Amino acid sequence: MSTFTCNCHQCGAAMVRKSQGKPVLHHFCNSDCKATFQRLAKPVTREWLEEHYIAKGMDTTQIAHLVHRDPKSVWNWLKDFGIPTRKRGFAATKPFPKGYQSFLGKHHTEETKAKIRAIAIAQGRVPYDPAVGSYMKGRKGANTPGWKGGITPERQACYSSPEWALALKTVWKRDNATCRKCGLHKSKARELPFDIHHVISFERKEVRTDPANLVLLCETCHYWVHSKRNKAGEFIAS
Repeated sequence: MSTFTCNCHQCGAAMVRKSQGKPVLHHFCNSDCKATFQRLAKPVTREWLEEHYIAKGMDTTQIAHLVHRDPKSVWNWLKDFGIPTRKRGFAATKPFPKGYQSFLGKHHTEETKAKIRAIAIAQGRVPYDPAVGSYMKGRKGANTPGWKGGITPERQACYSSPEWALALKTVWKRDNATCRKCGLHKSKARELPFDIHHVISFERKEVRTDPANLVLLCETCHYWVHSKRNKAGEFIAS
């Protein structure tokens, strides 16, 4: 295999390369030079990027689709050009302005109303009566459209119930957002999760959502309570 001399397309360093049998447009002395070259070799100009990102309000994902590149690459181009970037999650263009109502002032035809009514009756729904409220009011279990035979795990069912939501509010207020073991207040450790701990095991259904059986613990103390280090069995009852 023959060799030839060339220069790195990024830093210009001289190097020797083996012939690959096919033409290569760019040669690099190391991976860092290659990465730098690829980052700087933008398929767009500053003016084009400003027009689409600032003037037209497009985001990096939309621009990436136009130039067939990754959104992160577009973000890097903005930084390289010194173009101010918007906050993450902020969209300059929104599909609808605040307060926009697409159906405002419009009405269904009588034919459409009849079709909607027929579908509702076929599904067991009845016309809305303000005096009665939603046709779903008071319906539970097998009487609801999403019923799948009671396969929801017990914990998921408990933690999504109104009784649990009420118990959470009660315990947080009663314990003043403070870990019952170490006395740490939530405001002093915002990034540390706080848990609701069952003194009597969750297996006892009758006390699962009873605030008297629940205490607020920071995650660190909660782990300690359930560890072998809790030899005295604090916050644990049979």
